[in-house]
Amino acid sequence: MSGTGHPARSARRHSGHRPPCMVDCWPAGGRSANLGGGRVSSVELSLQELLWRLAAQGHDDPRITRLDGIAVIHSVRDRMFRACRTSMRSLHSQLPHWDQAASAQRTAELRSRGIRIQTIGPRDGLLGPEAVALRGYLTAVVGLGEEIRAAERLPITQLILADRSTAMVPVRATPLRQAALLIESEELVRPLEAAFQATWEESETVEFAEHDPVDRLGRRSREVLVLLAAGLTDEAIARELGVTDRTVRRQISRLCHKLRVDCRFQLGLEVARRGWL
Repeated sequence: MSGTGHPARSARRHSGHRPPCMVDCWPAGGRSANLGGGRVSSVELSLQELLWRLAAQGHDDPRITRLDGIAVIHSVRDRMFRACRTSMRSLHSQLPHWDQAASAQRTAELRSRGIRIQTIGPRDGLLGPEAVALRGYLTAVVGLGEEIRAAERLPITQLILADRSTAMVPVRATPLRQAALLIESEELVRPLEAAFQATWEESETVEFAEHDPVDRLGRRSREVLVLLAAGLTDEAIARELGVTDRTVRRQISRLCHKLRVDCRFQLGLEVARRGWL
């Protein structure tokens, strides 16, 4: 990363640990858990294979640095933020992942530099009862331009991606605040990046402002609704829009959630009620 050098050059620790095998990348349901879609599961499998392959090397990889202690982890994390140039992506099993005020300030600073911020959290944590306590914080950061989505399952407990060449993940069986691995290699970051993107595409946008949910629907969502109300099947809608059947079914499921209806028939009635036909 230009201008700052390697984030953890002074924090590199060489020990008897084999860092790659200690990455906590297994979801709560086990290594073979299905994450709700074939693509996510295949990316997770590729990620696991990469980690086991690195572990089998039997020696420290110079592209991986173990960080111990919250002070070192925060210092390196902050340097990652300062060195970031285009995108900051993170996945967290618990939100907020650090002090709310500091996190909101960091979001504002990154957005002022034109950096895209994408965050994925668990559906229960973002949309369940406990999310009430986070509403002010989440509304603030979304207002600043941070994009937040909720996932049914996460392929890794925590992950921070700065641009395309640097990642931070927790050491297995420990929270990110205690021990972490810094990965500085586009080659090693690429599977983590792919896992994040696949999870992002399978997740749903979380809305925090009170408004008519239809105001947030994009052109494609409205097209799906109109074709659905006209009586087209999922397959016919997919052909009309040039997408896969699976994409249409996923879109319809999200529209049911957004418009607060329970089935396709009710979606059609909602379209008719709003005069979109």
